[in-house]
Amino acid sequence: MKGVGNVIVMSPKTGDILAMATYPDYNLNNRLSIPSHIDEKTWNKMSGTEQSSVLNNLYRNRAISDPYEPGSVFKIITASIALEENLASANKAWVYNCKGGYTVSGSTMYCSLHTVHGKQSLEQALSNSCNSAFIQIGQKIGASTAYRYYNAFGFFNKTGIATSGEANNSIFWDLENVGPLEIATMSFGQRFKITPLQMITAASVVANDGILMQPRIVKETKNTDTGAITTTQPVQVRQVISKETAQTMMNMLETVVTDGSGKYAQAKGYSIAGKTGTSEPDYAKDEGYTASFLAISPTENPEVVILVTLYAPKGPKGHFGSSVAAPVAAQILKEVLPYMQIASDGSDDASNKTTSLPNVTNKTIGEAKKILNKAGFTCSTTAKDDEIVKEQYPTKGTSLIKNSIIKLYTETENTRVSTAVPNLTGKNLSQVKNLLKEKNLNLSVSGSGIVVSQDPIGGTSVEEGTVVKVTLAQ
Repeated sequence: MKGVGNVIVMSPKTGDILAMATYPDYNLNNRLSIPSHIDEKTWNKMSGTEQSSVLNNLYRNRAISDPYEPGSVFKIITASIALEENLASANKAWVYNCKGGYTVSGSTMYCSLHTVHGKQSLEQALSNSCNSAFIQIGQKIGASTAYRYYNAFGFFNKTGIATSGEANNSIFWDLENVGPLEIATMSFGQRFKITPLQMITAASVVANDGILMQPRIVKETKNTDTGAITTTQPVQVRQVISKETAQTMMNMLETVVTDGSGKYAQAKGYSIAGKTGTSEPDYAKDEGYTASFLAISPTENPEVVILVTLYAPKGPKGHFGSSVAAPVAAQILKEVLPYMQIASDGSDDASNKTTSLPNVTNKTIGEAKKILNKAGFTCSTTAKDDEIVKEQYPTKGTSLIKNSIIKLYTETENTRVSTAVPNLTGKNLSQVKNLLKEKNLNLSVSGSGIVVSQDPIGGTSVEEGTVVKVTLAQ
C-alpha cells in the first residue's frame, strides 16, 4: 500500500480554499475499480466486506471530516495564547529548561529523540519544537484560559465551509476533567483531535493580523440564463489575538524555517514561516505516527497557508514532520508561489535579471512595440502606430528587469506625466513591484530580504518610467 494524506492551501486574508486534495483517491469514471494505493494481489485477498469498507472510506474528504492529533503544529496556538495573555515573551533568555523530558503527575513526556535543549527562550523553544518547554507554558496558561482561546480559534465548532461532509468531530476532554496531565499533553498537540481544516483555519489567524476567517470555497456564482453574478463575500469571524501578537508569532515561525526544525521547508528566493508536527500513535488503537507541516508565505505579507498531513508515513526518511512533510510543503510552495505571481524576495530570482534596453527612436510606434515586447518590456504611449518615436524613456542601454515600462513619445504625443515615488522602506520585493507598477515606475534591485534604502527617496516627484533603485537586506 502507498501512503495516506491530505493537503490544504488557504488564503489567510479571505479564507479562500485555493486547493484541497486527499490521497488515496478514486476513479471518478469507475468508482468500483481497484484503488490506486492497493496492489491487485492485496485487493484480491480482501473479503467483499473489506473491499466495500475501503471504497466507502475513499469517498470521504479526510481533510474536513476526519479528526487527527495535530502534534507540534498546535504549538502555534499555545504560543499565541501565552503571548496574548502576557505569560511569555518571545526572546527573554533562559526561561524554559529542557532536560530531555518533563514529568507531570508521575508521567514523563519526552522531547523528540530525548534531545536535551537546555535553557531556552520561547522563540528557541518553538524553533526546537521542545515539548518540555511547552508543557511549562501550558501550565502557566491553565485549562480555563486555554479552552477560552480554543473556542475563539474555532476548535469547538464547525468552520462553516460551504460543502458537505464537515462534521464537528473535534475531540477534547470536558473542561472539568482537564487535569495537569491533560493540559500538559494538549500544550504540544497530543491526546485530542481536530480536523486538518480546523487546524489550518486557526493557524491562518497569525498570518492575518489575528483575525479568524471562515473558509470559502465559492467566490461567485453565475446564472447562465440571465448572466447575473452572485458574489460570496469573505466572512470575518472574530479577532482572536492582537495584531502585535500575530506579528510576533510570524517572526518566530520564520525562525523555525530559517534556523530550526523546519529547515527542509525552505524554498529558494521566498520567505517562509512554518511549524513541524509529529503526533505519536495511540497504541491502543493501532494507529501510526502522523507527520505534518504548516507553511506560511511570504512572511511580510502572507498570501498563502499550506497544511500537509501524512498518516503513518513509512520510508527511509522516517516519520517526522520535519523530514517527510516539510519537503512536501516546500515543493508545493515552489510551484504555487510563482503560479500565483508572487515574486520571490531575492535577487537570484530569474524575474530580476536585467536586459539592456534597445534603441527604438526613429522607428514607428508599431515597430517599436514589436521590438520592445520581444525584449520583454511593456510599452506605454498614446501615439498611433504609424507615428515616429522621437524619444524613449528610459533611454537606450538602460539595464531593466522584465516587464519594465517604456514610455514612447512622438512630435504630437509628447505629454510628460509626473508621479510621486512611494516610500518602499521595509517592504518586500513583491510589495515593491506592485507599488511601482501602480505608479508606472521601473525597478532596479540588489540584495535580498526587505528594502533598507531607495533612490529616489519616497515622496520625490519624478517622470513616469523613472528607474527606482532599491537595496534589500535581511
